[in-house]
This record gives sequence, C-alpha cells and structure tokens, in this order.
Amino acid sequence: MGSVQKSNDNNDLVSVSICMGPGGLAAGSQGVLDKFIEELSSKPVESAIKSRGCNHAMHQTGCRGPCAMDVLVDIEVPGLGKQTYAKVTPEMVSEIVQEHIVNQKPVEKWLVKEDYEKYFEKQEQLVLRRCGVIDPESLDDYLAHDGYNALKKALKMTPEEVIEEVKKSGLRGRGGGGFPTGLKWGFCRMSPGEEKYIIVNADEGDPGAFMDRSVLEGDPHAVLEGLIIGAYAIGVPFGYFYVRAEYPLAVKRLLIAIEQAEKSGLIGKNILGSGFDFEVSLYEGAGAFVCGEETALMASIEGS
Repeated sequence: MGSVQKSNDNNDLVSVSICMGPGGLAAGSQGVLDKFIEELSSKPVESAIKSRGCNHAMHQTGCRGPCAMDVLVDIEVPGLGKQTYAKVTPEMVSEIVQEHIVNQKPVEKWLVKEDYEKYFEKQEQLVLRRCGVIDPESLDDYLAHDGYNALKKALKMTPEEVIEEVKKSGLRGRGGGGFPTGLKWGFCRMSPGEEKYIIVNADEGDPGAFMDRSVLEGDPHAVLEGLIIGAYAIGVPFGYFYVRAEYPLAVKRLLIAIEQAEKSGLIGKNILGSGFDFEVSLYEGAGAFVCGEETALMASIEGS
C-alpha cells in the first residue's frame, strides 16, 4: 500500500502512519492497520473529516527502532501536529479515531511522551534517517525525501569524478573492516577484464546483526540508488542483491523497489538519458554463515 498524497484541491490531510517493520508486524500491526482502514472508511467518520475540508491517508513505515513500544502509530491532524501512540491494539483504534481524528482531542492515556523522546534524544540518524518516516513500498515517498537526487547528480559527472567525491566524503564499508568505499570503487574500475559485476552483500549472518536488514526493509530505494551509483562509477552493466531467504520482508520490499525503478527508467537502458545501462537481479541466499564473506558469497551466486 503506497502513501496517499494530498489531493489536487489542496485540502489538508489527516495522516495515520503505522510501523510495519518486523517488530510492528510481530506485535500485530496488520490487524491495527486493517482496523484503522475500517474505521476511517465508515461514513460518519469520513463525513466528519471532510466537513473540515480534510482528506485522510493511511501510511505504512519501516522499523522505527523502539520495538518494545510497538505497535507505534503516528496521528497527524491539521492544527494539532503529529503525535505518537504506543502499544496500539485493534481494540484501541475506534477510540483513537473518534477522539483524536474526529473530535480533535488526543487520547492522552495512550500517547508516548518521555520514554519515546529519550530513546531518540542522543541519536543522529544518517543511514536510517528515512526508516520509520517513509513508506518503504512507495517510490513517490522516497522521491519526496530527496530520493534519487544523488543519482541524478552522479550521472552528470564522470565515473572518475564520482569516485573522487566518494573518497573525499570519507564513506566506509559498514562491515567490521570499515574499508574506504572510494578506494574499493577505484580498484574495481581499474581492474582488468571486460565483464564485471557489482554485488550488495546483505547476507548478514552474525546473530542479532540486523543493520542491513533494517535499511532494506525500511528504505530499500536508498540501497538501490547506492548500487546504481556504484555501478556507474565502476563501469558495470549488471548488479546483484544477495539477501538471505530468512529476510522475507527485505526481499519483498527490494523486489518492489526494483520493479518501481525499472518502470520509472531508473534501471535499464539509457538511465535518465545518460547513456548508462544497468540491470539488477536479486539472489536469495540459503543462510550459510560463511557467505557473509564476499568470496564465499560470490561462489554461492556462481553455483546457483
């Protein structure tokens, strides 16, 4: 379900955002989502919202971090700002809709306050800045949050300039070695051979290590955009996502992102009129711990 944008008549939007990351889903967010859809679709509620010149929109997000508080729900009503409810169940939805959305009186007993604010107060989110904010299955949401602007910029540069820019940024790999990304890209571009490939290693076999998983589930287009930029810089026409099959939500959302990018001309022939061609495939790993190491991972793909 993609996010719903404001209508062309400039009506204000009553927005409901629900955590549909793995923590949220495990806590029952699908049932909460279904109940909100049911309540917001009822004639009296719909009429009450439209009488104020408003429309309403449902919105799913990826994982937001404090999973012990799931199901987390944000309600944004014009004039009231955004407020967050924690541990929401389907049984709470009717009261939240009636009091908060219709009567415009937030249900104080269920609102998140100090604990939620303390969870984030010392964090500066960079890689995860869009996770829990955008709908991971909506290209429009990603574009509305500066998505694919970096790709547009990169395609106006030479591959060598892109590599130099990445070197200057100090960007490093997210594995334990922290190898400089610009150096790796430069080595790959200079390596001999006509046929080259670029691979996103999202196997992540260490117990409890969900750094990659969180990004893939909550902001898949960001990883895809980085892959396309890397492919352009190195000079390769084909790339792989290697994701373990135990991450079905990550696989699902990546496949949706790839399909959306293909339909929008962000993958395929002559990307954004640049003359650069690039195709992507997703390979599901069988859960071998050793495939977190890149040479084992490549052997796994070659043996498929």
